[in-house]
Amino acid sequence: MKRFTLDTILCTIFIFAILGFFASLPLLKIFDAFDPVGEMFSDFELTDIVFSQLRDEPIADEELVIVNIGELNREGIAQQIRILNKYKPKAIGLDVLLDESQPLENDSMLVRAFRETPNLIVGEKLVDLNKEGTEFTHILRPEDHLSEHVDFGFVNLITDARTQHDLKVCREFTPKQLVKGEMRYAFPVRLAMAIDSAKSQRFLNRENEVEIINYKGNVMNFVSQNPRMKYFTLDVMDVLDENFTPDLIEDKVVIMCTMGRFLGDVLTREDYYFTPMNERYVGKAEHDMFGGIIHANIISQIIDEDHIDTMPKNASIILAIVLCLVNVFFFKMIYGAIPKWYDGVTKLIILSEVFFLATLMIYLFYDYNYKVDFTLALIVIALSGDAIEVYHGVIKNLFSKRNRKEIFKVNMKFWEPIKT
Repeated sequence: MKRFTLDTILCTIFIFAILGFFASLPLLKIFDAFDPVGEMFSDFELTDIVFSQLRDEPIADEELVIVNIGELNREGIAQQIRILNKYKPKAIGLDVLLDESQPLENDSMLVRAFRETPNLIVGEKLVDLNKEGTEFTHILRPEDHLSEHVDFGFVNLITDARTQHDLKVCREFTPKQLVKGEMRYAFPVRLAMAIDSAKSQRFLNRENEVEIINYKGNVMNFVSQNPRMKYFTLDVMDVLDENFTPDLIEDKVVIMCTMGRFLGDVLTREDYYFTPMNERYVGKAEHDMFGGIIHANIISQIIDEDHIDTMPKNASIILAIVLCLVNVFFFKMIYGAIPKWYDGVTKLIILSEVFFLATLMIYLFYDYNYKVDFTLALIVIALSGDAIEVYHGVIKNLFSKRNRKEIFKVNMKFWEPIKT
């Protein structure tokens, strides 16, 4: 029994050694270009199915209104702000970077609009993360004549994209970030504070460096047949022509952002992202959410106190080790007891385990907002059956002097012609 247990442990170590070896090979990345299936699944997580297929139709959020600024210049934006101000919103968030230098006389209307807006949050962008990845060194924001009348929140969203033309999938955001020793807060966090400061503070007290966005819904999607509307939206001219009822704006938080030249402009790609709510959750083809609406989803998450918790990384590793040990233990028993049935039985067990863990991931996420990471566990389970055969057929034999000699023995009868 001691030898059996030792073999189980050594085989488990062997499986993790295989994973570590292949994970360290940079040459494997060369094959990415020849892997269309892998490329198709690269932007997919199993929990995306919950957002895109399983969630119920969202209830409209009456605290928020989204305003499209289209291609308006600074004077046009100022005019929209002044019109909205007439209807006494609780706060206005301007999700636009006004970092380009302009003469003061060109900004006079915008300065006046900013001065007249009591609770205005303007977007800023954090740039140049230091080598340690702990804080940024610069901020892109408007010039002083605009900055003195407003507060700021950074609009950075987390994606894997290196450029604006890359695939931008947004699942997470950073609530706060250090910039030269000063704590800066995210744009949606600052707006959530205007709605409910206590709930916003409880959210910040979670002290998570990164939070998963619990997407609630979208505005009207003119490409999709399933719009999943949650946020009331006004187009450029709706505001300029005051084509809305006062109660839509009064005591609400208004987010002004770019959503194309007009609502439904399918050609635009500016500040446009892929999210887990995309109906094409595998091989995403069409962008589905603008940056301003992503900020709105974050605000709803904070105010609803409907956050997503995640499994600690250490727990994921420990779970993978335990499941690997259990699999190896029972597979070795099958290997010794019914060797002729080994391949079929172990493959059936592995498929059942993978299905169970995948279903459990979706269930925990859907019902409890808890995101577990079974990736490593699924990999070692998939490897365990074949790895045992390699361990017994190759590794153990390499440590046996008698068995090593068999590799170099040639049975000369093998070369004899077959008698007919």
